[in-house]
Amino acid sequence: MTTMTVARVRPTTLDDERIHALAETISLRGEVLRTDEAVALVGPDGAVVHGQPGNRMGGLTNLVDNRRGIADLPPETDQRRLIPAEKAAAIVAELTETLRLGPTTAGGLKLDVRVDARVTQGVTFDGKERRSFDAKTDVRTRVHLDGVPLSGPRAGVAATFLDDASPVLLAVTTWDAVEAFDEVEVLEKDEVVENLLAAAKGRRRATPVEVVSASLAYWAGPYEGGADLLEPVWFVEVAHAPAKGEEAGPRQLVKVAAGVRSARRAAA
Repeated sequence: MTTMTVARVRPTTLDDERIHALAETISLRGEVLRTDEAVALVGPDGAVVHGQPGNRMGGLTNLVDNRRGIADLPPETDQRRLIPAEKAAAIVAELTETLRLGPTTAGGLKLDVRVDARVTQGVTFDGKERRSFDAKTDVRTRVHLDGVPLSGPRAGVAATFLDDASPVLLAVTTWDAVEAFDEVEVLEKDEVVENLLAAAKGRRRATPVEVVSASLAYWAGPYEGGADLLEPVWFVEVAHAPAKGEEAGPRQLVKVAAGVRSARRAAA
């Protein structure tokens, strides 16, 4: 059976200097407020909020600019001149490096962070005609730990830009360390699919289902007490049979724990 590392993360405690520096990116002024759970700078035009270690979203920093709406368009045009994707990606890379945001590693683990940026389109409808327009520029990071992708609300960086270098939205998770915590034996893909299909057949009013895909990832979910861990999971996409008169049925993404037992404790 294949084994995988379970990683322990240590969320950062964000200092006032970095909070103010983030707020400055959207010209936000305000007083820093601290509790055991979070630290925040809140003003009439936006906010910067960071989850402290022990919070369910420990290490996650959110920035929002309340003055601008993504769906708003200038009244004199049906298009928006957006910041190019390459420039937005460079801004995010510089910001996270300068302010020491994002994960770091320890204990021999390999962390790979790749930045992806693109212009996302929207659609307007005047009652007669639908028109597409460039709505926003999105920046995302794809984070891999020992070659396996991270997924979840505390994975990587996400930012949205409009027509200038100031983000409208920013979410970034910062860990002071990512360390090897344990090793677990991992269920194979075929076994996961077989177990899921068997469970689906055993349900009351069961409808036929088909597995579309299954992928292995580390789950960077909310902190739930104890050690703050990144554990392997299987994400299985399931297609349900279509209802009468429909061409395709609904699809569902199911998260299944991949680790079955500690390989280290089993060997002891």
